[in-house]
Amino acid sequence: MRQYTWLARSKPILLLLTAWGLSYAGDLAAFTAASVYAYRAGGAGLVAVLGLLKALPGAFLVPLVTSGSDRTRRERLLIATVVPRVLLLGVAAAAMTGGGQGLLVVVLVGVEGGVASAFRQIQAALLPWLARTPDELTSANSAASVLQSAAMVGGPAIAAGLLAAGMVQAAMLVSCGLVAVAAVLLAGVRPLSSEAPVRAAGRLKQLKLDMAAGFNAGVRQRDAAALFVPAAAQTFGRGVLNVLTVVIALELFDLGSAAVGWLTALLGVGGLLVGPLAVLVVRGKRVARSFAAGVAGWGVPMILLGFAHGAYWPYLMFGVIGVANVFDDVGVYSSLQQVIPPRLMGRALGVRRGLLLLSMGLGSAVTPWLIDAWGARGTLIATGLLLVALAAAFLPRLTAIDGKISAPGPDLTLLRQVSFFHPLPFAIVEHLTSELQSATYQPGDVIIRDGEPGERFYIIAEGRARAAKDGMQLREMGSGESFGEIALLRRIPRTATVTALSRLEARTLAREEFLAAVTGNPESVERAEAVVSTRLQAN
Repeated sequence: MRQYTWLARSKPILLLLTAWGLSYAGDLAAFTAASVYAYRAGGAGLVAVLGLLKALPGAFLVPLVTSGSDRTRRERLLIATVVPRVLLLGVAAAAMTGGGQGLLVVVLVGVEGGVASAFRQIQAALLPWLARTPDELTSANSAASVLQSAAMVGGPAIAAGLLAAGMVQAAMLVSCGLVAVAAVLLAGVRPLSSEAPVRAAGRLKQLKLDMAAGFNAGVRQRDAAALFVPAAAQTFGRGVLNVLTVVIALELFDLGSAAVGWLTALLGVGGLLVGPLAVLVVRGKRVARSFAAGVAGWGVPMILLGFAHGAYWPYLMFGVIGVANVFDDVGVYSSLQQVIPPRLMGRALGVRRGLLLLSMGLGSAVTPWLIDAWGARGTLIATGLLLVALAAAFLPRLTAIDGKISAPGPDLTLLRQVSFFHPLPFAIVEHLTSELQSATYQPGDVIIRDGEPGERFYIIAEGRARAAKDGMQLREMGSGESFGEIALLRRIPRTATVTALSRLEARTLAREEFLAAVTGNPESVERAEAVVSTRLQAN
């Protein structure tokens, strides 16, 4: 568990992930209780309506909510999505007091589930502003997936225990309480750096622009498409399984109503068992391919379950799907966070999730017809084969993605050597990397001159340079050292002349980008001021 110990030192990430676990546990507990309530009121058809309502509102609400997540504080946006969910679940619990309220409960819980789908997307857009390195980001994604697995155990298990005692309303009230605690925890989340506000156009025009930008970045561009199509198949399969879980428990294997909760919980048990392993495996050159393995890992157990008859098979196969889900989840988010530009992350993930929810809703909607046509077992086999086939078809492209994001580039490493860039979140450093420009100087070339205006910041990638004032040498600098920050931070002319002593390769950053990055992080400002003060005293 040493790979997770750094989380204890990162309070914002710890609070965010804990809130995610509680929020997801509450959502699953509510869905489990509502599924049994709906099945008793209207059979598999009403359960299918619940699955459809859980997907369809989210398909429209998630892109709408996340469209502003790249222009507003994401932690506040999370709270704004969690509080209405508390109210919806509270009303659903109250509606269970009287009989004949199956459709109302289904609508309330379905809408709550749709709104809940925005959490993970906003969280994924926020994490690059809380983590400092790609490995921290991957570890945070792994921890999020482990907590998701814990929620998949805890939420349905709580519901199952209360359902076994005939306390369906109590299960709904507990789920409401879990989501309420998540809202309280989110109040303590603060990003490492603040983003410069982005000016918005008119509301409707801006929404169209956001949807187009999100679709291009999160679905249309080649790498994102390779991560989207298998994911759409997986969410379709999840929609099918949402309906079939009740059928498996109550009809195919005659396990009883409490088994609906226990089977859903087993999806989390598998994830908990392999979570610590996932953080070691799903990293570096394996993140996108781990996603492919996770998608195939959903398919194979569904195929096997279609042929199985022993009462223990559903429990075993749902556990295996839980294992696959961790690799699927960690792999896809770790890939997307490096394939999608950070400043488009919220919009891209929102549009992507909206389309995936439509896929999941489609899976739930067509399942009753698939059961009528092929039977429950035939539906399981066909869905599993679809998942395995698409994972295999996209494996070459996912392998190519791994080759591109396998390790931080030399420019990112160079930026991290600058003391006041070190505290910055990964999202900022990655953006700065894309803004760096290369410059080459020969021995004797003057790079900056004392008294001239300052427009750029410089980092030496290779070679040596000398800083001097009034003919007196101040210092020599080599690879990894930087200069030019004084004029930018103090808004004064250059305070020294820097000359190349050998052939020198430098990376430069424009004033606006430099100031936006450094001044948005209090620790970076403090370190930069310390460097400026030391150098001015030496002058």
